[in-house]
Order: sequence, then structure tokens, then C-alpha cells
Amino acid sequence: MFKSLKKLVSRVIDDDITALAAQVTYYLLLSFFPFLLLLLSMLGYSDLKSNDVLVYLSQIMPKSTFDLIYTTVIDVFEKTSGNLVSLSIIGLIWTGSSGFRAIIKGLNKAYDEKETRSYLKTLIISILFMVGLEVVIIAAVALVVFGQMIGGTIVTKFHVSSKFILNWDIIRYLVTLSGMVFIFAALYHFTPCRRLTWKEVMPGATFSTLGWLLSSLGFAYYVNNFNNYSSVYGGIGGVIVLMLWLYITSIIILLGGEVNALLAFEREGKEKPKCKKY
Repeated sequence: MFKSLKKLVSRVIDDDITALAAQVTYYLLLSFFPFLLLLLSMLGYSDLKSNDVLVYLSQIMPKSTFDLIYTTVIDVFEKTSGNLVSLSIIGLIWTGSSGFRAIIKGLNKAYDEKETRSYLKTLIISILFMVGLEVVIIAAVALVVFGQMIGGTIVTKFHVSSKFILNWDIIRYLVTLSGMVFIFAALYHFTPCRRLTWKEVMPGATFSTLGWLLSSLGFAYYVNNFNNYSSVYGGIGGVIVLMLWLYITSIIILLGGEVNALLAFEREGKEKPKCKKY
């Protein structure tokens, strides 16, 4: 166990994961607000009010990040338009696909593979996975944030037993976890040049899912209870918190690929080539 952990740390250093994660974070940060605008614009066509969304978002976001998007949520709900949706989609495709191409670069580096596919093919793959990830995020938000509301509606309209709520809570969290594992597994299965079976990518997908959930919850708890970035950084405190959270997310995704690559090399009885020293 210690030996494998030592190898993983060595691989992280050799592949310069922290620098790649910073590159991914940059594009994810650029895509965050187009995605937020798109999601809120879609919710604007529903019966939900801005206050309903704000109440639930305040429960899952660090306070400084919540303050950052507070005005945006209200403005989008009051001024929903087709032009805003179109601009959000265009911005999301450009920035999101760039972020995924950086992830592909990191996964290829983990397996010591050179990119042999055309730029157009990698662009299409990036866009497809960006859309897939956004769908999973929207579904996760709907199930986790609005899960109780959805469960209450089902009980009221279909006159289901009150015991259904307990089962519904278990089901919605299991579905959310399964969806996240699936999208991470698909990411590690399809995006790098090296092809692995679904069974071979499951360790990294499971690691990324659990790692992202635990790190996000831990980071949100730390920010809300032990640190006040707004008092240190002023008005940009929310941006700093958002950047740190996206950076942690990027590292977790790339670490999942490194875990799969480490296991693949161990199965083949090979070591990843070391960088040459001059």
C-alpha cells in the first residue's frame, strides 16, 4: 500500500499534475458563469422563483461564493431571454471544451501516450463530454438540492405513503453517485488515446467521485466556519474561493486518471519512463 502510494506521488510530480490542474482550472473558471447563466435561464422558464433557488444554493455553497452569484441569480430570473441562453451556450462550448482538452492532455501524459487524433476529433470528444458532465451536474443539483421538493410533490400528487420519502432520499443520493461514477468512468474510458475496459477505469472513477464529494464538502465546511476570504481579499473573496474549489476539482479528476494509469502499468509489469536528467 505504501509502495503504491509512493509511486502515485512520484507520478503526480513527474506528470506535473499541479500545473495541468491550473490550466484546467482557468478554463473551468471561464466556463462557470456561462454554465450558471444557462442553468439559471432554463430554471427561469419553470415555476421556481429566484428566492427558492437562492435558499437551496446557500445550503451547498461557501458563503463567499454564494455572495458572488447572488446578484447574477436575481438578474437572470428577472431578465430571462433567448439571446442570453444562446450566448451562454456559445461561451460554454468554447471554454468548456478547452478545459476538457487540457484534461485529455493530462490523461495522455499519465499513460505516456502521444495524441494521434485530429484536432477536430478531440474537439468533438471534448464537447460531448462537456455536455455529458453538465447534464450530470444538472441532474445532481436537481436530485440533491430540489430532491425534497420533488419527493413532496410525488407524495402529494400520487398519494404515496409517507414512508416513500425515506426511500426517495436513499434513491436520489444513490442515483447521483452512480451518475457521477459513470461520467468519470466514461471520461477515463473514451478520452485518452489509450483504450481501457470499463472494469479497468472503475478504480479511478470511484476515487474521483468520492474524492470530489469529500473534498468539496470539507472545503465548504472549512471556508464557512474557519476562514473568511472576504475579509482578507475584499470583494474578490468569492472568486478566490471559486478558483480554489475548481483547482481541487481539477486535481481530483487528473488524480483519478493517474490511479488508473498506475494500475495499468502494474498489470503490465512496467514502470512509467522517468524524465531524463541533464
